[in-house]
Amino acid sequence: MLGKLLKYDYKANIFYFLLMYAVLMGAAVTARLSIAAADMQYFSFSDDHVLSVMAMVGSVLFYFLICGAVAVLTLLLIAMRFYKNLMGNEGYLTFTLPVPKSSHLISKMISGVSFVLLTYAALVLSAMVLTVGMDFWDSPVAVFSWSLLEAVRFDHPLIASLYCLEGLVTVIQVVAVVYFSICVGQLAGKHRVLGAIGIYLAVNVVLGIVAALGSTIFINLLRGYEGGVFYYGITSTATILFHGVVAAGCLVGSFLLMKWKLNLE
Repeated sequence: MLGKLLKYDYKANIFYFLLMYAVLMGAAVTARLSIAAADMQYFSFSDDHVLSVMAMVGSVLFYFLICGAVAVLTLLLIAMRFYKNLMGNEGYLTFTLPVPKSSHLISKMISGVSFVLLTYAALVLSAMVLTVGMDFWDSPVAVFSWSLLEAVRFDHPLIASLYCLEGLVTVIQVVAVVYFSICVGQLAGKHRVLGAIGIYLAVNVVLGIVAALGSTIFINLLRGYEGGVFYYGITSTATILFHGVVAAGCLVGSFLLMKWKLNLE
């Protein structure tokens, strides 16, 4: 039954995501063509063709605006699917299915996380389209970025694996916090959407404070080990555990609220 739930969750949102990705790729292609038309390289502007330069700058800025919009809309679409299917009018039909509430939550988690990862992949692909055929990867920005990755030991297989796992767990936490905020927002008699937004902001502020304090403590405890594999291995592992605990707590809280405090519109 979980497979059928996933099928409908993907089917409900796939059109909107594909449309977003099409717009994103279109913006990337347009920006790349405008760069080619200006006959310029990154960071080397000329006064010979001002209009071409203006068109290039405008298209690149538009591309970055689209990137930000796609990132925000991804979370918004995931949240809307969760809210409408479980908390809105669809919830009356959804919960008549012979499926435990945990299956609904698991389905939403899997689909939500996969859509976020798909969005990240689309953003990376669009960036590759934007920079293809250019000397961007030899530019000072690219050289600095690679130097920074080497400094945090991304070139070490174990550390790189931990960073990838950290990214995955972080995505899971982000989606779990969204769902938990929506569930808590249902406890409000009125303005449930505003309540959910408020809870989401409050949770992220608290998590940010805890993460900052935790980072300070770890930096002091590991003083003298900076720059080594041990240092980045410990800090990355601690980050994975932190995000994992937060995600698990949000999922358990969401499940309990769905089970005992569900308030359909």
